[in-house]
Amino acid sequence: MYKLMIVEDEPLIRAGLKQYFSWQELGVDTICEAENGKDGILVALQERPDLVITDIRMPVMDGLEMIRQLRKELPDTVFIILTGHNDFDYAQKAIGLGGVHAYLLKPMQYEESLSTIQQCIVNLKQKQQEFQNRSNLQREAEESIKLRGSQLVKLLLEEEPALEEETLQQLYGYSSGEYLYQPFLVAYVSHTTSLHQARRWLRDKAERIINEAAELIFNTIVPKHIFTYIYKSKYFAIAVYEVAAIEIENESPNVECQLDDKLKQISLECDASVYLVVGRIGDEISQIGLSLRHAEKDLYRRFVESGSHLFLPQIKDPSFLHNKELAIQLHEKDKNQLLSYFEKGDHSQIKHLMKRLAQETCSTITPSSLDKWLVFLQEIISVTLRFANTKGIHIDGVYSDKLLTLSCVDDFESLEALFDWLSDWMIHLSTIYQETSLQTSQQDVLVFEEIEIYIKQNIDQDMTLQMVADRFFYNPSYLSRLFKKKLNKNYMIFVTEIRISYAQECLKQPHYLVTDVCHMCGYKSYKHFVKTFRSVAGMTPTEYRKKLGL
Repeated sequence: MYKLMIVEDEPLIRAGLKQYFSWQELGVDTICEAENGKDGILVALQERPDLVITDIRMPVMDGLEMIRQLRKELPDTVFIILTGHNDFDYAQKAIGLGGVHAYLLKPMQYEESLSTIQQCIVNLKQKQQEFQNRSNLQREAEESIKLRGSQLVKLLLEEEPALEEETLQQLYGYSSGEYLYQPFLVAYVSHTTSLHQARRWLRDKAERIINEAAELIFNTIVPKHIFTYIYKSKYFAIAVYEVAAIEIENESPNVECQLDDKLKQISLECDASVYLVVGRIGDEISQIGLSLRHAEKDLYRRFVESGSHLFLPQIKDPSFLHNKELAIQLHEKDKNQLLSYFEKGDHSQIKHLMKRLAQETCSTITPSSLDKWLVFLQEIISVTLRFANTKGIHIDGVYSDKLLTLSCVDDFESLEALFDWLSDWMIHLSTIYQETSLQTSQQDVLVFEEIEIYIKQNIDQDMTLQMVADRFFYNPSYLSRLFKKKLNKNYMIFVTEIRISYAQECLKQPHYLVTDVCHMCGYKSYKHFVKTFRSVAGMTPTEYRKKLGL
């Protein structure tokens, strides 16, 4: 539907024009009015009409001057002028000069005037379609550049051969000139939300964080392009600047404090720990992949620089190296103790040992020894997995891919929390070993009972198979097969039955609305909840309540 503005100094003519045509049938649902050109400008800028009918001769400001001033502000508005025989030549000249699309001759002949209005409506539709087509093309072009940029960042992270500068100019439409490439990494360590929610948050917020950081650090405008790539809970980005547009880096400590405080505030708002790593800026794209990978390693500095959320490039200083870094290793005595505790099922000693290792690591680790620390961590995991292998425990049942790739490190903001999680995994493995004397079916029953308890504790959340597998240290594919083999049902049916059983219990409480029960059971869509309830219980939630006499 369209919006019409009538500009005419005679109130009777304005009122007549509003009634003269069946505007609703012509697609016009809103009509606003003004009594002269000056008022017309104010109303038009506020209402932004699609169609304007204006008299030429009016006090204060005439119609043609009004059109001239509005043309730039309302380029897609169609203007029609009202003119008498005395002004006819004047009106034709105005149309010839541009800005005016048609005229209505006084006194108006209905059929002729209607035809003019209809033609203007057709022009409006064409303009809107052209605008829509331009918007679609622009959006497709932007999405294409965004996709190619994401592929570029991914290739650089994977150490693929870098693209030449000329190739980049062709791909992204750069003009000739010199460019600087600034790597960034935004990471999200969630306290409560799922990986899916973390990725959605990164897509919505990370680029804004990068733009604000660049503005503070470089005193510059928004970059020419930001190429981004999201992998799990990390948002990798390369900001591209024209050399002429970027200023000297602002090294003021106040800037670092401002950014760090801002990241802490964002962390509080989203119930997570949000970190920003600023990589080394460079003028060769071939070197930026290495800088991005260094930025990813710098993210581990959060374990050393406790409380920091911002990590800038480090200045290498040989005096920073210290002999104590060599102490980051798993001693033979600690290995043997771990194996002994596994054998005995001594869970408290496993916890105690891992807590001590975490404390010792915190006191020895430095930013320059992070690589050694990762080797140390890998050794702890390897010792545990070798124990499982020698005892005939199926490896699929006691590890997730996060452990083998060390991506589990990304889920924690402190070493203490990471080592506590590892100790829980070790205790889980030790428990499996201790229960080998039980029948396999009994063990499986215990596992499914624990999973059911966990789902009930988080019944209002989106509980994916991956989340449950991570919680109980299973490979998700193995856990999926276990459901089919032992329960003869898949994971989704298992969860659905638990949710609907809980819903039935809640529906017995009359003070709960059915919509309340829907959300309490973890369903976002009421329609989906009712459909699922019917498929399991054979009736709708409302019918179930009626059956109970509520």
